[in-house]
Amino acid sequence: MKRQIRKQWRVFAAIIVLFVVAIGIAGYILSNQRFYLPAWVPGLGTDFYEVEAELPTAQAVVPGQGQTVNVAGVKVGEVGEVNLENGRAVVNMQIKDEFKPIYKDATILLRPKTGLKDMILALDPGTANAGEIEEGGRVRVGNTLPDVNPDEVLSALDGDTRAYLRILLNAGGTALRDTDLAEGEQTAAQDLRETFKRFEPTARDGQRLTKGLISRRKNIARVIHNFQELSTALGKKDRQLAALVDSANANFEAFAQEEGSLREALQLFPGALQQTATTLRDVNSLAVELGPTLEGLRPFARELAPSLRRQRPFLRETTPVIRDQIRPFARDVQPTVRDLRTATRNLAPVTPGLTRTFKVLNRFFNTLAYDPPGDTPSYLFWSGWAAHAGTTLTSLQDAHGPMIRAIVLISCTEYGVLAPLAQGNPQLGLLAKAANFPDDRVNCPGNLTGFLSQVPLAPPPSE
Repeated sequence: MKRQIRKQWRVFAAIIVLFVVAIGIAGYILSNQRFYLPAWVPGLGTDFYEVEAELPTAQAVVPGQGQTVNVAGVKVGEVGEVNLENGRAVVNMQIKDEFKPIYKDATILLRPKTGLKDMILALDPGTANAGEIEEGGRVRVGNTLPDVNPDEVLSALDGDTRAYLRILLNAGGTALRDTDLAEGEQTAAQDLRETFKRFEPTARDGQRLTKGLISRRKNIARVIHNFQELSTALGKKDRQLAALVDSANANFEAFAQEEGSLREALQLFPGALQQTATTLRDVNSLAVELGPTLEGLRPFARELAPSLRRQRPFLRETTPVIRDQIRPFARDVQPTVRDLRTATRNLAPVTPGLTRTFKVLNRFFNTLAYDPPGDTPSYLFWSGWAAHAGTTLTSLQDAHGPMIRAIVLISCTEYGVLAPLAQGNPQLGLLAKAANFPDDRVNCPGNLTGFLSQVPLAPPPSE
């Protein structure tokens, strides 16, 4: 055997190549014939997720003809068996394992793929909130719709409607029939085609509008819900609405009574418009002057960005201060501010009076502080003298210690008696001298002694 292979190796290699090519062609044909290997075949096997669909009718659904199950136009499986249960068609759907699961709120539409009734199942898998359908489960008839044939639509019409429809179709055929056309004249079909072409921009804009509405479906649903709540709330407030209508009616009646004034106001509008035009012309000249100014500000604007970037370290340093010091202080001071709010409300009635009082005090202090020109001093010039004199008059002690202030009142007779006593009592004479009595010869003309000048002072104590 080996010897023959060595002798005929070319023939043997050709047979091997033909065998490999045959396997490739067979695999290609089988793949296009929807031939699937079992799931247990490693690498080539296909596993299916089987779910049943309950339909009112499975017209033109034929198993084994490659009729597909599509999701958003993408093939996800094929139609398996078709059975009849309780007068309803049950279609077995074999869905590829990578496209599972299907949820309990899934919907199925049976529709033709071509005009020859090559049917497909258009599947919407549903939402995860409804829960998954286990393998072998069923989509109920309430979530499925069959294909509707034109004869079913026509059969739903009554006899008169069908007769009128027949007349309409015959009239349309007569209108589109071209007879006695001049050379170069367009046919009715061509006119109709051009008419439909004119609707192309409308259809395109309608498509864009529809896509926009689809993308905003949630917003539209929210608007409808809010409008429903608004309508419900308005229904509960019918009396208020009636009062609003009555008030609006009264307002409109008032407007009607002021018709003459409104007409006069409208007559003033031309002048106002002329003034507006003049103002706009002035603004135009301002804009012309403003252009070079803004051009001059461009270097400043270019330098502003680096300046702001240089402020970033400062902002980073002040951020902890604001976060850790100013914000806690603001939170802590809020109770105090609330307490002060009550005090300020109570202070509000007397604030006007206090304002007037402080204004009077302000004028008073301004008068005191005013220094007029010339030799006349201001009132504050005398404040030092008044303070010194006041201290002297009201002080109760001096450098020697506490003292008692007194006023001695004596008559001229007592004044004359005081001289002999002071001469005999040196201490009394010293006190009389310290009292600094005025000269008796001035105050008492009849007394010419001038005793104070005659009173001897006590000798100083001997050491």
